[in-house]
Amino acid sequence: MPYLPLSRKTLSSPERVFHAPLVAGCAAVAALLVCLAGPSSAQTAQAPADLKANIGNLASIDYPTRMNAARAVRRVDAAVAVPALRDAVANHSDQFVRYRAFVLLSSFSDRQTGDLVRTLLKDRNDRLREASYKWLEEHPDPAMTATLLSALQTEQAEFVRPALVGALAALGDNPQVQKALVTETTRGVDFFRGAVIDSVGRHKGAYAADAIAGVAVLDGPLQDDAILALGRIGGPRARTVLTGFKSAPAALNLTIRAAQCLAGAPCEQTIAFLVEVSTAANASPATLRAAAAAFAALVANGDQAATAALVGLGARGGAVRQQAALGFAAAAVRNPAHVIAWLGAAPEPTRNNAIDLLKEGFEDLEEDFGKEQFYAVTRASYWKVPEGSPGRTLTAALIQRLDF
Repeated sequence: MPYLPLSRKTLSSPERVFHAPLVAGCAAVAALLVCLAGPSSAQTAQAPADLKANIGNLASIDYPTRMNAARAVRRVDAAVAVPALRDAVANHSDQFVRYRAFVLLSSFSDRQTGDLVRTLLKDRNDRLREASYKWLEEHPDPAMTATLLSALQTEQAEFVRPALVGALAALGDNPQVQKALVTETTRGVDFFRGAVIDSVGRHKGAYAADAIAGVAVLDGPLQDDAILALGRIGGPRARTVLTGFKSAPAALNLTIRAAQCLAGAPCEQTIAFLVEVSTAANASPATLRAAAAAFAALVANGDQAATAALVGLGARGGAVRQQAALGFAAAAVRNPAHVIAWLGAAPEPTRNNAIDLLKEGFEDLEEDFGKEQFYAVTRASYWKVPEGSPGRTLTAALIQRLDF
């Protein structure tokens, strides 16, 4: 199966709540507009004490308490929230609070976050290091190249090293980085190698095409990762390898067809085939997972038809819906702008169903940082469109219904 760092099951799933139709949610949306508009003077005066309590509740074992605390922190004025969050990251006694405070801080676009990140790369908190490297992937800084290359020699934490590799892949124009990542595709534990191949592929690292092609033609646990990476990289070398498979197991064939589509081949037949195998009466769990991963790659690449097809699969219920939700959510955190734009153009019933599907998928993704970035893009989109516009209504509903 393709490398999916986003699919670790959450320890406690949110409670499901009733959602009114998008256009009819006047009371909820109106309340949200007040929240997004900023705190009143009375709220601002009370914010420090309330804020400290809410930051402490970010580690609550009770999901509603945790969720409501995060929502409250997001709605505090940045001038008050940002210093409090920075202090919590640096000094709070609860390690999970430190991590969650950093995740929330990442959506405020504070200029000093980069300085804070530099102090966290050797922190004993694995989650904090992981989120810090993910932040660096989103905000690549060539000045950090030597630091990241050095960390590549020492960082071995299971979920931290893939994030470190992602941060390096974002600096793929550097020859030293290219050499290091090409080397990492061919040595070490398969899980780590898969992370390298995935990251290089997402950043379209053509410098590693030959090395990844060598992995793609070998049977084994990394074959799916390498095939999808080649599709994302594209180019003559990738297309030659992807068209060279004469026969392949059924699940691998789905990955190959999706990769060919990513590399520039027509997608219509591939999308139809993915739907067909997903809805077959005898579809195995492995086939459903492979089809969802293939769809996730296409949707993250901005394919409109694939997005519609994946959401359509979600309407079927059962195991198909579960995999469609996970694939849709994984694509959304990779490409928030595409998913939000697609939702805005979709008919109302489709849009409402898609948001419900996205919510279900988010519940199964222990990908706090990625989901927070989706929120940040949603919030930015909210402010870019006029008050009362369909775009404003959509983004307000997304924030409300996804528990942001």
